[in-house]
Amino acid sequence: MNQVKKSDREHKLMYESFKLSLSRPTNNQLAKAFLANEDCNSIQSENNLSFLNMVGDAAYAFLKKNELDYEKYNNGKTSPECECDHDCECYLNDFIMPAFNNLASKFEPYIDDCSLVNRILEEFEGEEKERLSRCNLRELLRLALHKELAYLAFDYQYYGVACYLHEFAVLIYGGVLTKGRFDPSEYIQNDRKARTEPAIKARWDGHVEELRRRYLELYEQRQSELGKKLTMKDVAIWIHDYHNPDELTFETIRDHLSKARKGEFTND
Repeated sequence: MNQVKKSDREHKLMYESFKLSLSRPTNNQLAKAFLANEDCNSIQSENNLSFLNMVGDAAYAFLKKNELDYEKYNNGKTSPECECDHDCECYLNDFIMPAFNNLASKFEPYIDDCSLVNRILEEFEGEEKERLSRCNLRELLRLALHKELAYLAFDYQYYGVACYLHEFAVLIYGGVLTKGRFDPSEYIQNDRKARTEPAIKARWDGHVEELRRRYLELYEQRQSELGKKLTMKDVAIWIHDYHNPDELTFETIRDHLSKARKGEFTND
């Protein structure tokens, strides 16, 4: 019983910590990064936070008006490779992520035409309006949207997706701090490639070794059955026609068999 209570407490603490992390970067941190808040007077600092709250509210309102479309740009046939040694949600994450990316794409026109931020700036006057408009509005809007998207994923209990979206927001924030530019769509492609390529390579390398050893066995078996020496081409044709569940081409089988005969069972 005590162990169950301890486990429940640990899960609750992790849940609350995760939820708290989604609030980062905070508006105070954003005020420093986007609006040089440390150089502002008290009125300007107050306006900074009001402005950032309005930007966040606008991103939230946009998501409330638009529904997640899980089928658009997603054929449901993905089968992501991963290196997880537990009951993971990699497939679920890959299926769901396009719906969130689609919402982000729908938000881009509001960033490009400045209509959204112009409505927010109408709440300010004179020099303050001009000062606030000089910040990096494009990246600020993207960051605000991805923070809200992360909260949305969290509310739906898509925790892996929430992690990704929150990471996007943090990286946009880091880009602003370092005067760089972060592209979320490019990031997810590169990140997915970095995650899946080692797993795919490891699995394929293992399969290659298995194939070559099997082809060598078949080569020796075929010669033994017929009681005569056969050319590699003859055996490769036989393997292609009768022992080819992977439906590999004749040329591929011949290449594997050739390397197997030389003792080259891996691509290293």
